[in-house]
Parts: sequence; C-alpha cells; structure tokens
Amino acid sequence: MIISKAEVYGYRNLRDIEINLNRLAIFIGDNNSGKSNLLRAITLPFLNDEIGKVSKNLGWYDINNDLKNIYFEFIVSNLERIKKSEIKIEEFIEAIPFVSVKVTFQPDGSDEFYIRKWNNSIDDAETLYKIEYKYYIEKPIQLLEHIKSILADKNEEDIKNIKMNLLPIEMFKYTVIVPSTNEQVIFNDLINFKYNSLAAERDDFSNKNTQLGSQALVNLLHNKLDDEQKVKVEESYGIFFSELKEISNLEGVLNWQETSNLENAKEFFNQITLLPNMPSISSLLNNVRLGVGDEYLYSQGLGYRNLVYLLVMINSIEVNQEIALNILTIEEPEAHLSVNNEKLLASFINSILSTSKKTQLFISTHSSQFLNKLELENVTVVKEGKAFSLKSVIKTDHLNYLAKKPNLDFLKFLFSRRCILVEGPSEEMLIKSYLSMQDRELNDIEVISLHKGFTTMLDIWLKVNSGTSHRIGIIRDFDNQPNAQRNHEKYSDQHENVFVTTTTEYTLEPEFVKTEANFSKLKAYFIDKHNWREEDIEAPDALAKKWQGAKTDIMLKFCQDFGSEQLEGITLPKHIARILNFLKSGTKE
Repeated sequence: MIISKAEVYGYRNLRDIEINLNRLAIFIGDNNSGKSNLLRAITLPFLNDEIGKVSKNLGWYDINNDLKNIYFEFIVSNLERIKKSEIKIEEFIEAIPFVSVKVTFQPDGSDEFYIRKWNNSIDDAETLYKIEYKYYIEKPIQLLEHIKSILADKNEEDIKNIKMNLLPIEMFKYTVIVPSTNEQVIFNDLINFKYNSLAAERDDFSNKNTQLGSQALVNLLHNKLDDEQKVKVEESYGIFFSELKEISNLEGVLNWQETSNLENAKEFFNQITLLPNMPSISSLLNNVRLGVGDEYLYSQGLGYRNLVYLLVMINSIEVNQEIALNILTIEEPEAHLSVNNEKLLASFINSILSTSKKTQLFISTHSSQFLNKLELENVTVVKEGKAFSLKSVIKTDHLNYLAKKPNLDFLKFLFSRRCILVEGPSEEMLIKSYLSMQDRELNDIEVISLHKGFTTMLDIWLKVNSGTSHRIGIIRDFDNQPNAQRNHEKYSDQHENVFVTTTTEYTLEPEFVKTEANFSKLKAYFIDKHNWREEDIEAPDALAKKWQGAKTDIMLKFCQDFGSEQLEGITLPKHIARILNFLKSGTKE
C-alpha cells in the first residue's frame, strides 16, 4: 500500500496543492519554498495524541497567511453589516480559514482490509480510499457573535491590531474524517499506520562527552525491548549490585557495631544492609552512548555523527507485517555529509525500500545524490508554497531526455536563480573565468555545458520556473543553421525570463578573435605564451582556425591567464556580454 495522492489546503505557506506520490517521494526546491511544511502536512492525519509527542492541534501561525488575510479583509469590508447582525452565517463561513490535508490510498491486495471503512467511491466509480485531517472553527455562529461583540466600538483601523482576537485559536478543533461521509476515523484504524520522522535539526546528536545519549536513541532502545528483555535488564542490575557489595565489602563499612568495643552495640542495632535503588528502564538506557569501534560517537566529526545516526535510526524502524503502512520522512539527509557518504546513504535508503513493500519514504533534499535520473517520476518540485510532481507537468519523453544527459546536475539546472546553458567546455571555462575576475560584485550565475537539445531543456525549465524571478540564458554557435537559430531565439520573444544569443560567426573562436580590437592582443598572447608561429596566425581567420583546432588545454590556459596584463582589455564577444547583462539586470540589449 502507498499514499498515492496528497491534497493540502491552508497549511502554513501551502495554500492549495495536489500532488501524486510514489513509494519514494523526493521533494526538491529552494530554501523556504515549503518542503518541510509539505512533509509535516502529509503526516498530520496519522499523528495521534495518545501515543505521540506531536499534537494534531495546530497554532495560529500554522494557518495560511493568505487565507487569514482574506478573512480579515472580509471583516473590514463588512464591518457595519457585522455590527448590525446583517451577515448571513453561510456567507461568513465562506471567509473563515481552515487547514485540510487529504490523503488517498492505493492498496495492494489484502491491504485493502485496513482501509475498507474509508471508501469514498460514488455509485460505480473506481474505488477510492481517502481520509481527511481538518483543523477548523467548530462553531461558526459562536465566532460571529464573538467578533460582533469585539467590534462593537471599533473601526477599520483598529482591526489590524486585534487580529488574533478576531480569529481565536481556542475556537479551532481538529478532526480526521472520511470526506465523502464526514464519518470520524477511529483511533483503532489509524494505529495501523506507523509514522516516523528524522528532522533536519540533528546536529546536537551526541556532540558532547557529557551528553549521555539522545531521546531518540533512548526511545529506540526502550521500544525495541520486549517484556522478557526488560525483566532480564532488571535481573542483571540486581546481580551487578550483589557482586559490587561483595567485592567492596560495603556492608562491612556500614556495620560498625560488628567490630565495636561497645559490648552491647549489637543489641541496639540490627544488621545494616544496602538495597539496590533500581532506576527506571529509561534511566538505565539514558546511560548508553553510541560508539564507533572503541571510540564514543561524540569524538567523531559532525558529518560522520549524522551518517551513523541516520543509518541506525532508519535501520531500526521495524516493519511490522501486521501494520498497513510504515511512513518515514527525512529532512535533508545530506546535511554535513561528504559526497561518498551521500552515495552510501542513498544506496542504503534504496535497499530499505527494495526490501519492504510496507514502507513509504518522503525525502526533502538539496542534493542530486538522492535523485535517481532513471526515476525522475518520483520527484516533486516545491516552490513558493506550490508543489507539483515532475511526471504531472513534463512529458515522459522529456524525463527520459533528462535521464540520458551525462553529468547534468539536475538541481543546479532547475533551481539556479541565474543560469547559462552553453554548448561546450570552451564557453563554460571562459565565462567562469570572467566571473571569477569580478571580485567587486556578488554573483550567483551557474554555467552548465550541454552539447545540444536547448529547446527541450528550456521547455522543462519553464515548467518549473514560470512565475518566478529566475532567469536563464542560452549561448549557442551559429553553425550555419539559420533555422535552428530562429527556433531558439523565439524563446527570447515569448518569455521575459529567457534570453538566447547566437554567434554571428560559425563558432566561439572566430567570434572572439573578430570582436573589436581583440585580434592583435590575442595574436601577441599566443605567440608569446604558446609559441605559435606568427606566419600561421597572420590574419584573424587564420588565428581563429588554429585556435578552434587546438586542444582544450590551450583554452584552459587562456582562461587561467584571462585578465592578466597581457590579456588586459580583451573584450568579451557581444553574444556573451549580452547574456551576462541580462542575467544581472533583466535587460535584453
């Protein structure tokens, strides 16, 4: 069984989203885009106050700000009608914000037993199993009377200072229901769904020698011990205490009357004994520390501590065959890990999923190590409080196209605020070298080298970045292909955040040589630095041809020397300079 769809409304910055999900769901996006909020929202229907530490009750700031603003605007625009009791309750209810999380299940065989009561099908439609978590005002009439009394002597200006009183959190309640029938989902059905979370804030785990352990580790050990094992722990403590008394003769120290010079001391004092002060199991376990070999974990580096913690905690999540689904969320598993350890952890996660059909995993990440290019249908893009799965907006053949792109850093391509796609390593090295020289200004421009397929890449990029302030530039060679030039440059006319430029010459090298006064400086540079014969590069075309046919080492050395005294005053080709100006200013000149 898996959760096949999630619909989130009004939770934090997630105003209204609907996403399809697979057994592995990977959420990618910028910082503060809503990835963590989405992880928490999906699990809200499965939290239970009876056995967990996280309450299903939300707070005032968990309610979407846009929806709250709509509510307060309604109050402002209807202030006099509210005071005069002219507002109909149905009209008022429409303006009240609420939080809703609906999850749809896709059962596998006998798993249908666990969700049989949650059937939302209508007539003979396909069987649909769904439950909804809802956080809402239970008694709207009571709220309306409440705000009426508060606003009796208030004006519009006063409202902005009393917002929390106009939407009191005390009047909200939560419920988990079957949406089609509004029937309550009972606790005994929900306990068949196990939920675990590994949050991003885990840097303090075992970071001090005075820290005896973490609550997560104590809970893990406590939950793993059955009743028989707990009895053995208590018995072992008793044996330890008896041996301690015998070895140290502690009772002999206390029973002074046995060796006292006072003849009748024994008559007044019975034998004094030491009894074990048996601590609770949790107290005993709290004295256990994780170690690596013979060393405590706190002595290891931050990244290694994170890796060990994740491996131990993920592996410890026992999949009970009697449950319906084991839901695990992991925030930023790559935190502080080296590239090799990222690969190790990604491999471990994949092995967990492949061996358990009762586990569904949700990951938020900024690392491409956790993105399998062959399974991009698992990826959900989160941006500015909106979310969509790649498979829902990008054609299958386009996803396959991305999968075949060698060495493409998918996240850099999709989420760089300023991105340039170039045709080869020469342009990539040149632009990166130029940008590194600009030490008087900040830049966040990402340069990615691709051989071909710019239009397909632009189509994909636009799906993800429409409506954002992100910009992308394309730098391409003419290659005597005017039709291809027109097909690419039409994107510049159709989209404000896309700019495509093409060389006027065949490729980059002749364009560079023939830009303004570059020829004489380049000629002198190649003669002096690379011992090119002057007679072989007498004219611009000859220099461009020799440069074009040279090995990439020549371009690398040129880029390293770029900005040096001998190359001072070299002018960037116009088609490159225009792209850089566009990315910085948004102007297409």
